[in-house]
Amino acid sequence: MNKNALKVAISVFLIAFAFGLNITGIAPILGILGDKYSAHGTSAVQLLQTLPYILLMGGSLMIGRLAELFSKRKLAIVGLFLIGFFGILPIIYESYWLLLVARVFIGLGFGLTSPLNTAIIAEFFPPEKRAGFLGLHVVGMGVGCMAGNVAGGILAGVSYQLFYLVYAIAFISMIGVALLLPDKKPEKKASADKTAKLNSTVYALSLASFIHTLFITAYSTNISMYIMGDLNGTTSMTGLATTVNAAFALIVGASFAKISGALKEATLFTSIIIAAIGYGAMVLAGGMIGVFICSAAVGASLSCFMAQCSYLISVSVEKDAVAAASGVFSVIGGIGGLLSPVILGWLTNAMPKGNTPLDQFLVSAAGMLVLSMIVIVSRLKMVKTTVVNE
Repeated sequence: MNKNALKVAISVFLIAFAFGLNITGIAPILGILGDKYSAHGTSAVQLLQTLPYILLMGGSLMIGRLAELFSKRKLAIVGLFLIGFFGILPIIYESYWLLLVARVFIGLGFGLTSPLNTAIIAEFFPPEKRAGFLGLHVVGMGVGCMAGNVAGGILAGVSYQLFYLVYAIAFISMIGVALLLPDKKPEKKASADKTAKLNSTVYALSLASFIHTLFITAYSTNISMYIMGDLNGTTSMTGLATTVNAAFALIVGASFAKISGALKEATLFTSIIIAAIGYGAMVLAGGMIGVFICSAAVGASLSCFMAQCSYLISVSVEKDAVAAASGVFSVIGGIGGLLSPVILGWLTNAMPKGNTPLDQFLVSAAGMLVLSMIVIVSRLKMVKTTVVNE
């Protein structure tokens, strides 16, 4: 790997490292917030975990146009600054409403950074090398999520408000990207409708992401409440579970090039069915055994699913449309994450015990199983997508 490629690779890792905080969110302290803000209701507290999806979608929709006007380096720096600023903001005052506003606006930072790595990788590397770098992207997210969980758990043990300091990670990434990522200006091309370049592959993958995100989010919005409520656990136990989740995401990301090479057409299906197995283990095994199995399976599922979809998007559209395609993918998937607490709450309210974490895990297991069957029936074997941006 030459010096320039190494700088880009490190930048990809740093952007993903900060984006991993989107997965962590406020999950390690969600149980505490559930008690502290119980007057607002369970769904309102769970919504704090997924609120960033509101502006994440807005930022992701803007990224296609912004990438035509500004370099990806500049966009990354702005996005990372927003993540750091709004992530740390709630530490200044204990308020549900301040936290709610901060969680909404941090989404803009995540929205700008979410599609960028796929576009950066497509811009600097040929198709045959992208799987490995997209695996690096997933590794970065896993490491960032793990760092957020571990450091956040330690800080929350002192005071739950100190947890927000983990978002300083975004400032570290911002400095690294500013120093390393080449400031490659957008190419001036004849005006062409980018939307017209987004083919059925992009929309099929985006729809799959909507469903996958809808159910994968059940883990982050419920794991803390399940451990601290049903199992009478602690924030440390929650931190350990989410660390296992991040660790398996990291392992799969680091091995993604080999995994996708071995599974080939079955990669997408496998990334979904493993989540169904994990949620099923949570329901059937119960206790911390079920928690650890589910944590590992959900982490592996998210890592493999996102890497495979990102790779397929990067090779299915023209290079100058990758940012826009990735933005559409992020938006539609983001809607699934945003609506997850509402839809899962509605689906589980009719169950005997009502809207409980275990019921949401059960519904999510069924949902992932259905999605895996849809992938098979619809023959969504995306690895055969024609490479259009050599």
